[in-house]
Amino acid sequence: MKPQRFKILVGTFLAATFLTTAAPSWAQFAPSIESLSDMYPGKAYSPYAERNFPDRVFWGDTHLHTGLSVDAGLFGARLGLDEAYRFARGEQVMASSGQPARLGRPLDWLVIADHSDAMGFFNDLAAGDPDIIKFDQARRWYEGLQKGGDASTAATLDCL
Repeated sequence: MKPQRFKILVGTFLAATFLTTAAPSWAQFAPSIESLSDMYPGKAYSPYAERNFPDRVFWGDTHLHTGLSVDAGLFGARLGLDEAYRFARGEQVMASSGQPARLGRPLDWLVIADHSDAMGFFNDLAAGDPDIIKFDQARRWYEGLQKGGDASTAATLDCL
């Protein structure tokens, strides 16, 4: 087969593949002639003029952990559900670092995605619950968390 003919065949194949797979997606964006006919008597240069599309953006967070989740709690998150919702609504809360925190703009929606396994364990461990720290491993974690710095980091990584 001649190279030129091969290029034409490949080009035709690629064009046909593109048109059969991409055309349906174009159809949902290109307005029909009927939809534009009553809007503008002349030739329409902007197919989206005079059309109504959703134009309101909703801001939110799809995956927030509170202090109830071990992975968040061990890395310093101490805030609970109420504080998370208040923060998302734009209210000022006291951050886990002890500093006031507030969003520049409230969220429209929030998903709190705390883990169900060991839910609340960290809060009890950090508080020194006697039923937890009676175990040697838990006592080492507790003491490391209380020391802070590298000891806290080592205790956190050991817990995970």
